[in-house]
Amino acid sequence: MSARISALALVALLAAACEFGETAIPDADPVLVVQAVMRPDRARQWIIVEETLTGAVTSDSAAPIIPGAGPEIPVVGATVSVANVSYVDDPCGATLFTEFPNVAGLPVASGLYWGPEGCPTMRAGDTLALRVVTRQGAEVSGTTVIPGATEMMLAVASDSVIMPGPTIELNRDVDTLRAVVSVEQGRAVQLEVSRPDSAGGRIPGFWFFVDSNTIKVPGNLLDFVSPFRGDVDSLPDDLPPVFAAGRTYEVTVALTDEWYFDFVRSFNLPLSGRGFINHLVGGIGVFGSMVTASNGVRVIGNLDDDREGNYRLHGSLLGVSVNVTLELYVAEAGADSTDCAAFVNGTWVHGAIDVSADGFFRSDELALAIFQAQPDQPNSVSGYLVAGPTAPAATTTVAVYDRALAEVGSLLLERLPR
Repeated sequence: MSARISALALVALLAAACEFGETAIPDADPVLVVQAVMRPDRARQWIIVEETLTGAVTSDSAAPIIPGAGPEIPVVGATVSVANVSYVDDPCGATLFTEFPNVAGLPVASGLYWGPEGCPTMRAGDTLALRVVTRQGAEVSGTTVIPGATEMMLAVASDSVIMPGPTIELNRDVDTLRAVVSVEQGRAVQLEVSRPDSAGGRIPGFWFFVDSNTIKVPGNLLDFVSPFRGDVDSLPDDLPPVFAAGRTYEVTVALTDEWYFDFVRSFNLPLSGRGFINHLVGGIGVFGSMVTASNGVRVIGNLDDDREGNYRLHGSLLGVSVNVTLELYVAEAGADSTDCAAFVNGTWVHGAIDVSADGFFRSDELALAIFQAQPDQPNSVSGYLVAGPTAPAATTTVAVYDRALAEVGSLLLERLPR
């Protein structure tokens, strides 16, 4: 009987403990957030200054025009400077960063601060000191030590290149890409794979980092990084490949300082707020540095699909004689369609062309988009869609469409011997 009474008393106590009253939590004070990675390979450096979200101010992100991540709550009117404390006679002095650089082509947005060309001075082993002071008197400071590499190398099988150098070839089906950095001063190595887009820019893709001087990337590796949204269950079942045959990629290797390495390898736990490694004083974020080198990688593959191989596309288009070869590869075939890509080389509408083109197959029907820069119009790119049947060993006629999908002519597509 006493045990039953004790159990009932315990239930009553637990029930009382679960009755919460309503309490208004005051707005938190904002915390300054600074994001800056100094890169000697870039003519101009930039720094983002913002505040944490407190609920008192609506986010006003300027992400579309800011490289990297746009500020949520931009901080304007701050005094931002970086000094090389290892260089007594530094001609740059304490470099001031400005919100209005008045230089054509530079993004201008609230919270984005640009340094002048060529400053601050950055040499391997030098210590840079950051100082940010807001109009309200809040101050953030931090330091970084500039990394240095005597050599960065890409290697595939027995072939290697000192970066930057000639394009190296990778067979996605059998090869492994290796990046090796001869470290003079630094903490970790990061590798990023990107590729050109139709407008002449670059599409960032897979990236990874290691606490070592060597990274190995198998040619058939699936891209588990780009689709990741913080939850393994959110990853799609059909991850895209890091490397697709028929494309030329740009591989960038970076040697980073310790503070950048800590920044990318840590994160905030949503409930406790713990886990993020912060080295700034008076705020949070990152003030780090890296040195980089980039190189082209031409990706091919085994010819294990009947539609893969070399084609010749020729004839007259828009009054111009065109003649290009297509070195075409397909992805793993689906039920009735599959992605493909091709190296396009020869003479196209605006003269010589040497690009990668993306497309897809539906059974034996090919659709391939070919983009070409117009030499007489800077920053202008024309695009054409080639669509039609492919025969195993014959010449067929394919239609050509412009970017508005209006048919502008036809060409002959000829299958060449493997």
